[in-house]
Amino acid sequence: MTLDDSIHAFRLRVMARAQELHNVTRACREFGISRTLFYRWRKRYLAYGRDGLHPRRQGPRRGRPPLLSVQAERAILALAVAWPTWGPAQLSNQLRRPEHGSLRVAPTTIYRLLRRMGLQTGWERLAVLEAHSAQAAGLLTERTRRQLAAAQRRQAPHIQATEPGELVCVDTFYIGKLKGVGKVWQYTACDAACSFAVAQVSLQFSAAAAARFLTGRVLPAFRAAGWPLQRVLTDQGNEYRGAFDRVCAERRIRHTRTKPRHAWTNGFVERLQGTILSELWRIEFRRRFFTSAAAMQTALDRYLDFYNNRRAHQGYRTRGRTPGEIFFTQGGKRDKRTRDQSVNTYPV
Repeated sequence: MTLDDSIHAFRLRVMARAQELHNVTRACREFGISRTLFYRWRKRYLAYGRDGLHPRRQGPRRGRPPLLSVQAERAILALAVAWPTWGPAQLSNQLRRPEHGSLRVAPTTIYRLLRRMGLQTGWERLAVLEAHSAQAAGLLTERTRRQLAAAQRRQAPHIQATEPGELVCVDTFYIGKLKGVGKVWQYTACDAACSFAVAQVSLQFSAAAAARFLTGRVLPAFRAAGWPLQRVLTDQGNEYRGAFDRVCAERRIRHTRTKPRHAWTNGFVERLQGTILSELWRIEFRRRFFTSAAAMQTALDRYLDFYNNRRAHQGYRTRGRTPGEIFFTQGGKRDKRTRDQSVNTYPV
């Protein structure tokens, strides 16, 4: 017996019991229904007979209209696969950029779309990219499916920096040992006022390499924008002693270090290195093989240009602007001579 047959038999029993008792109230009380419902069934019974008590077949209700157009869904999915480590919030901010048509979509809407397409986690999107690379270029890398536990970082006090160059956080990141290349490190600098990033790939881990990064990459970038470099913040690593200290002293740059076992004090550059790892290296290592540090530096420079000038930012320092919009503002060239004189007398 189907559910419809069971409902039909129940209604027939109600009609028969009411006729037997000659009392609608008692019959309704026995079967636990209201008199209004009984008379609704009775009206259909008198009009159509026994067949009138069959339950009505409800057609599918019209759902709410889709929130996204086909073009918007394609744009979101394309961006999510191109940047598989981005979450819904970052995708929403990036879609607001003019190069993406200033598309305004809420992060929750993007999450529902990704979940519907089976792409709700970063690892699932990385797997799609990995499979595409395997089919298109014959590149198959080791697949990692385990979820990374979110590290609980202690809340660090706010580091005050009102303009670029006032405080630059510097740190070293070990990328790994690549076949045919060797051990590779990345020296990274992040401006504490605007999040402007400078980074360099190196095959050496030494104070001399860190000093070359400061003089060859960081200082020219700030000099070109018109901001004097006043202070750098590093950890207690040996690569930030010796030659690095001498370069800071020669250039009148104040060098301060974090306390031992206080890595969160240098959290600006630590977070930047995590972003570069997530958005660049984890993607590039699934797309291609690197055979030289120069090729890695080219990929890094291309990403930094995107990070500084076209990537949407949501930090409290940038407030929706890109780091380049703050770093290359004309204010950096205003009163440059006055600031240079103050830097020349800065205590070391």
